[in-house]
Amino acid sequence: MQEEILAKHPSAVFRVYAVWFNMVEGDKRASWPSGLFSDSRVAEFWDEEKILGRWFGHHPDYLNEDGVLWDTYLLYGPESRWSDRPSDNVSWGYTIMRTREQMRRGLVGLLGK
Repeated sequence: MQEEILAKHPSAVFRVYAVWFNMVEGDKRASWPSGLFSDSRVAEFWDEEKILGRWFGHHPDYLNEDGVLWDTYLLYGPESRWSDRPSDNVSWGYTIMRTREQMRRGLVGLLGK
């Protein structure tokens, strides 16, 4: 993400929200890589209660066997709005590493508009 998208499109207008929480051994707040992204378009959050992951994990569009959506990217276009749920999902994928090319294509497609 940092090198493949952000660095290659420094003037593109978009926001990235990285939400971190504890899901597997080693995912501790003390070892959280805060500041992993140096780009000012990225906002990073620690979600101790997994509020966001649980919401998405129980939502019909993103059901997950764990009940928590994690290690996932969600891509929304500029027209997306949040009422009872976010609208206009462009793409999403799990795990981020496995679907990173799909994420890159989605972002590049949005940047081309």
